[in-house]
Amino acid sequence: GIFVPGGFGDRGIEGKGIAAGIARRSKIPYLGVCLGMQVAIIQFAKEVLELKDATSEEFDKNKQSKNHVILFMPEISKETMGANMRLGARWVEFPDYKTS
Repeated sequence: GIFVPGGFGDRGIEGKGIAAGIARRSKIPYLGVCLGMQVAIIQFAKEVLELKDATSEEFDKNKQSKNHVILFMPEISKETMGANMRLGARWVEFPDYKTS
C-alpha cells in the first residue's frame, strides 16, 4: 500500500498527488492522513471529475481556481500554520453538485 502522511503548506503537493493517482488507477491500497487525504481528493477531482483547476483554498493564495475542493473551516486561522487543527466530530453538509 501507499501511505501519505500529513504536512503543512504546499511543499510536496504535486508528488503526493501523483502517489494518490497511482494508487487509485492501480487499485493499490492508499492511506492518506490529513494532508495526504486532501491531496487524494484534489487528485480525484482533477482526473475523475475533470476539474482541471481543483485545489485547496489553502494553496490558492491568489484565488485563481473556481474549484476549491478543500476549504478552510471558519473557526481555523488562515495565517497560523500548524497547532490549530480542529479535532473531533464536525457536522458537514454536502450540497448536490448538480444543482449548486
